[in-house]
Amino acid sequence: MPQGDIPILVVDDAKFSSAIIAKALRAGGFNNVRFTNNPLQALRSLEKRPAAVVISDWLMPVMDGIELVRRIKKLDEAAHRYTYTMLLTTRDDVEALEESFRSGVDDFLNKANLRTQLLPRVVAAHRIARRQNELLGANQQLRRKLRDTQTTDLVDPTTGLGNVRYTLNKLGDVLKHAETRGGSACVILVGIQNLAIVQQQFEPTVVDELMSALGSRLRQLVRPLDTVTRPEPDLFAILLTQPAPAGRGEVFRRIFDSLYMRSFKTSRGFIPIVIGMSICSADASTGFPGPKLLMELASKGIVPLFDSGTISSRAFDPVDAI
Repeated sequence: MPQGDIPILVVDDAKFSSAIIAKALRAGGFNNVRFTNNPLQALRSLEKRPAAVVISDWLMPVMDGIELVRRIKKLDEAAHRYTYTMLLTTRDDVEALEESFRSGVDDFLNKANLRTQLLPRVVAAHRIARRQNELLGANQQLRRKLRDTQTTDLVDPTTGLGNVRYTLNKLGDVLKHAETRGGSACVILVGIQNLAIVQQQFEPTVVDELMSALGSRLRQLVRPLDTVTRPEPDLFAILLTQPAPAGRGEVFRRIFDSLYMRSFKTSRGFIPIVIGMSICSADASTGFPGPKLLMELASKGIVPLFDSGTISSRAFDPVDAI
């Protein structure tokens, strides 16, 4: 990208320093520069049109530069991109430097040195931002290649969760645990009805963001010792033990209510998902099937539930094994 096209956003409520910045950047050939005196407006602008470099004043009304940088880094994390952030201030103490860098600030420039140091700092910032975004892009491509390659690995590369092989292995452990120590072995399947539609409407990176967000949400909803996996592209599984009989606990309804008709944020905005949730359990009173059979029984309950807003719950019946 030619230097003049590098997108830069300046956030400063002081007209004098804004004028110095504008003059310095124009002299350096930077033409794609946006200015705002409102940090909230800056965040809205970045959501619509990212910038390679953000130059912000430290002390501003509504939101200071430290908090602005924190929010920019959260936007970057969600969108898998990198924005170089530079704070301007009159402070030059060590405590100020430490505070800014701990908050994710990439550079720190005293306003007294704007005329002499701003331009070389911005040139260096662009180089770093370009390299970081190249690495992020290469990482996304590698993840897509891993996803499309058939391997014997146990991990789904998109979400970092266990794949179908891992799911069956772990479910086998859950069944053994319930059989030897008591309680019910449960598998909760969360199916995504509209994944094919989402894949038609959005590029693969956005679909990956959506699946990663859903996987993260599921991990937040379960207990520390429960296991969340992704055995199929349109299917997540939660493997756990419960006191017998299982399938009537509030935990299942809480998971469902937190996901049903919910939208997840991606770099292309909020995307809704339509889910169905099926539970199958086994305990000493029913006997313990193999993990594959328990998964199959749970899978049968998902499809009728996509539009009903209900949960399918069943216990293993030894007749099912015949």
